[in-house]
Amino acid sequence: MSGEAISSSILLIGAAVGAAFLIAAILPAIFSAGDTFGTVAHSADSKMKTDFRIVNTYASTSPNVTVWMKNVGANRLSIYDIQKSDIFYTKNTGQVTSLTYPDGFGYALTDSSNNGYWDIGETLQVSVKSPTITDGDQIYFSFTTPNGVRRTTTFSTNV
Repeated sequence: MSGEAISSSILLIGAAVGAAFLIAAILPAIFSAGDTFGTVAHSADSKMKTDFRIVNTYASTSPNVTVWMKNVGANRLSIYDIQKSDIFYTKNTGQVTSLTYPDGFGYALTDSSNNGYWDIGETLQVSVKSPTITDGDQIYFSFTTPNGVRRTTTFSTNV
């Protein structure tokens, strides 16, 4: 009878130790998977809430192209996000150029509060430093935020 008690207790201790090893191996994997899903969900949520529209364009035979965009999403963007944004630009040639801040483009916000954000409802004015434009040029402009939201337009010179 004592032999059965000893073997039962050894089996019970072995089962407890085995369960502890199993939990120690599986729980970190479950937690890291949860972190990954949380990160993906946050990224998708941020992208869905970010929206803007190109409301006006202007290009003449001067070297600058100006595009106005309005933030119509549920997210505000910081000026650092604007500075990290990509602009893809071409005129007539079909060879698209990627422009970066401050060498390729500049911007101004209609931000009366000067809080450092492109708030909901505010207009962003982007000026592309372009080579000389001639009358009748077709201009392709695409603005992409760091989280991947993109708006594109094609327009011609304004005379």
